[in-house]
Amino acid sequence: MSKKPVAEVIQEWADADAGWSFERGRMETSVRDICFDAPAVLPAQAKAGGAAKVKKEDVDFLVDELMIPRAAAESALAADGGDVAKTLQRLVVPPPNWPQ
Repeated sequence: MSKKPVAEVIQEWADADAGWSFERGRMETSVRDICFDAPAVLPAQAKAGGAAKVKKEDVDFLVDELMIPRAAAESALAADGGDVAKTLQRLVVPPPNWPQ
């Protein structure tokens, strides 16, 4: 017995500025490619969970003074090896290409 063909699901949203559309077959192909055929590989440092230890007081200081989320403060401190001064400079001072 042969399998009946299934209709392709296509949806279009007219209220979107870019004219978005959704095609189920294309979405499934993209998800399969991204998740299963060529999965992303984490860097070794990310797998290890970060090598730098951060102090709770330093994280609290950044959260209170800069009003940033705790996770952002922890990751910024870990990226700078737990150095509060270096982290503050990186977070507060604009980059060199910042418009004057």
